[in-house]
Amino acid sequence: MTQSELFTVFPVFLLVDVSASMAGGSIEAVNKALPDIQNEMRVNPMVGEIARIGLTTFSDEARVVIPMCDLAEAHLPELMVEGGTNFAAAFRGVKQAIESGLTSLPKGTPVYRPVVFFMSDGAHQSHEDWVGPLRDLRDGWKFAPEVVTFGFGASQRESLQKIATRFAFQAKGDDTVNQVREIMSAIVRSIRTTSTSLADPSKAQGLYLDTPTETFTQLPTLTI
Repeated sequence: MTQSELFTVFPVFLLVDVSASMAGGSIEAVNKALPDIQNEMRVNPMVGEIARIGLTTFSDEARVVIPMCDLAEAHLPELMVEGGTNFAAAFRGVKQAIESGLTSLPKGTPVYRPVVFFMSDGAHQSHEDWVGPLRDLRDGWKFAPEVVTFGFGASQRESLQKIATRFAFQAKGDDTVNQVREIMSAIVRSIRTTSTSLADPSKAQGLYLDTPTETFTQLPTLTI
């Protein structure tokens, strides 16, 4: 048994909107924040030991940009904006990423429930209904993840509320670039604190979120 197998793996999947509305400062802010997550893995050995990170982007289609991995050793590509917004494709894509990532772990590796951090600045635009793919991701599946939604810009609150399992947030303010920065910072803090907690099973409290009220509005979740 290797050292990494002594710890429970905390699988984290970023599901990031890269539709055309993200052009400019928003996508640049995401690209600037990704090295911050990687640096957290490098400078905090406990976090780097436990957290495994994957990145899936979505527009008209979903792309598994970074398969679940030790992000400290990964190459970080530059994300580019694409076309429209299809939530159904997003949910199918991240489901595939979760299944591939978790089944690739060494046999017997203890795994905490996966977490998907969903980020979007807009509304679903495809004619395809996204509720079915969301149910396939969240309900009745052995790897069913916790889904945390972060909306900014012109995102629709009702969609954020329906997509989330327990936690849905709307970033405050009108500056979308700053909203993206705050969301990415909150994700880094969540990864850091949750991973540190999981390192000591006697203190583990599950998913930890640091979303200050001056920066985020927490939304009640809705059933689908």
